[in-house]
Order: sequence, then C-alpha cells, then structure tokens
Amino acid sequence: MLIDTHCHIDQFPSPEDVVRECEKSELRVVAVTNLPSHFAAAADRLRGNKFVSAALGMHPLFAAAAIRELGTFKRMVPHANCIGEIGLDFSRQGVATKTIQERVFEEVLSAIQDRPRFITLHSRGAETAVLEGLRRHGIKAAVFHWFSGPVKVLEDVLAEGHFVSINPAMLSSASGKRVITASPRERILVESDG
Repeated sequence: MLIDTHCHIDQFPSPEDVVRECEKSELRVVAVTNLPSHFAAAADRLRGNKFVSAALGMHPLFAAAAIRELGTFKRMVPHANCIGEIGLDFSRQGVATKTIQERVFEEVLSAIQDRPRFITLHSRGAETAVLEGLRRHGIKAAVFHWFSGPVKVLEDVLAEGHFVSINPAMLSSASGKRVITASPRERILVESDG
C-alpha cells in the first residue's frame, strides 16, 4: 500500500476529484490543513472515505490567523488522529512572525502531547527549535516533512526516533539528496506535498 503522508488536497483545483481518484486507487493520503477552519471543512467532506484522512493543522506561515483559531484547535484536537501541518518557519518568508509562531507552536504541542498521533511537521529554518519543542513535550515518532536542515540536526531527529518524508522535488536538489542519503530507509516516508 502506498501512503502519501503529506498532501494539501484542499489546494487542488478540484479536491473532490483528487479524493475520488485516491479512494479508487486505494491510495492512503494524509490530507494536511493549514488552519482548524480548513480542517473542519475537510473532515466533514472526507467523512466516510476509507483512504483519505484529514489532519488538523496550524501552519506557521498562517501565524496571524492561527492566533485567532488557537481555541478552535484545542477544541478539535481530542477528535483528531492526524495532526499537520504544524511547526515553525524561520526562513525569510516566516521570520517576521517568529514570536507568534513560537507561541502558537508551544500551545499546539501542549494540546497534542496527551496521546500518540500521526504528526507531520514544518521546520524550515527552525529544525532545532522544532526538535526541542518535541523533546519538551515528550512527543515521539513525528514526521519532519521536506526536511532541509543541517545533517547534524537530521542525525538528532533520527536518533530521537522521528521520521523524514521525501517528495519528488527533493530528488533534484542537493539538500534533498543529502537528506535521503543520510536517512536510514526505515525512517523515510513518502509525500507528494501536493
């Protein structure tokens, strides 16, 4: 069975067609979301599907909206078995909201530490901070989606029992190839990041 561990189905022009094709092909998909309001819509539409599951997300690049939806996230988390996309983004694109992201991420980690779940993480430019957050909250076996950090941090991520997910774009970049080469096969998952 093929599993796409990180797919933004709601970003496709016709998400319903994508879901139907995944169900027909028996392709298991974790449909990540950017905000709890997106999760609510996705979970409702995906109810009854066998292979496509919605993940409760709080994307770091949506930090301003995330603050407003934090209470909603906390109310929904007991009913969510998949969490994602969550994390931090300290790249040029996200660094302006670093403080807000850190606050939201800490609240999210506190809310999800109660039991094991499938968790897919965004960590661009913030790999060490994301890993430290997982440590503080005792969260194990999470997935660092499209990991692009230093090999030393990758080694720490893997040593702590976490996974990395790879996608086709990583096959043509030097940093992507480095992550693939440095990761044990049993710690690599696939994603489309579609």
